[in-house]
Amino acid sequence: MATIKSYRSKGKTKYMFKVYLGTDPSTGKRIDTTRRGFSSAREAKQALTQLKAEYDAGRFKTKNQDITLGELFERWWQIYKSSVKQRTANDRFVMYQNHFGKYDNLKLSKLTNLWAQGVVNELSKDYKSYRNYLSPLKMALKYAVRIELISKNPFDQVIYPKAISKSKFRTRKENNFYSKAELKKFLECAKLDDNQMIYPLFRIAAYTGARSGELVALNWKDVNFNDKTISISKTVVYDTQQKTRLITPPKTPTSIRTIFLDDETLRILKVWKTTQARLLLKRGFNALEEKQLIFPNNKNRIPSPALPNSMLFDFYKRHPDLRKISAHGFRHTHATLLLEAGLNIKDVQERLGHSDIKTTLGIYSHVTEAKKKETSIKFADFLEN
Repeated sequence: MATIKSYRSKGKTKYMFKVYLGTDPSTGKRIDTTRRGFSSAREAKQALTQLKAEYDAGRFKTKNQDITLGELFERWWQIYKSSVKQRTANDRFVMYQNHFGKYDNLKLSKLTNLWAQGVVNELSKDYKSYRNYLSPLKMALKYAVRIELISKNPFDQVIYPKAISKSKFRTRKENNFYSKAELKKFLECAKLDDNQMIYPLFRIAAYTGARSGELVALNWKDVNFNDKTISISKTVVYDTQQKTRLITPPKTPTSIRTIFLDDETLRILKVWKTTQARLLLKRGFNALEEKQLIFPNNKNRIPSPALPNSMLFDFYKRHPDLRKISAHGFRHTHATLLLEAGLNIKDVQERLGHSDIKTTLGIYSHVTEAKKKETSIKFADFLEN
């Protein structure tokens, strides 16, 4: 039953109504709602009729149902993170916070197609792969449709602008790899550096192509000195909720691999194992356990995946004559030199742990293009001579 009443506001006559719509199935409580501020009884009656129609069609939302975007994302993420690898969940979380956290207080009822188009337009101005950045937001809203918090996803009707040719932020470092001569010079300097972990760390990085997260997850049990191998089967990730570092399996099965090591790299590791044990013993740590990390932080705990980069930063300050590359650049260096040495692209893919050979081809196109030219020259020389 609904009643329409008049009332005075700022010297003017206004109209309002209060209506009982039914029972909230999630709480079992009555749904009573009030609307006010109408200029005439007729306008109030029209609004009442529309409200009842929305309720009958299932489009009416109670205060408990019309949650904010931030609340929705939290609900969705709690479910999503248990269905994917920790690193994937963390990446989605950070991506949402960086680009869409500013919309956290918006009610779901305010997320219109016009709003969604504005979000897309703004993001597309700065990022080449802007559609990838939209994924956590769109996934959360898809979940909202599934549990009937909203009737449709506002991103279903947007028009996606043409991607820009180059992102304004976080552009890829050019020539982020060393030549054979540059790598030798770097390792010669690292061998004499005061930080005794620099040399073994970047020797392993350059001679295995392991990722930074994989390097700092290694323990001595992963090295088989008899078989001359090192097993890469885990990585370090940062749990954004627990705010702690974890050692977890890698994102894809192809990232799990066993790599053969040359005698000199094994010798360097043996020297580092002895040196590390001596240094840690002075500080009260037992480094003889198999689970002892090969490259721990200064508290002998799980380090950040950023540790190699932070060590490089300080190292380059001490050696300003060296050309600077990132820690990931040693992975590119490894692949580049493998290809230049004549290994086929499939072997390089397996050694790097790429799940898709297109990734290998795309990143190292500068080498494969050079190989194509070399092949053409060799073929011509063969025919002419």
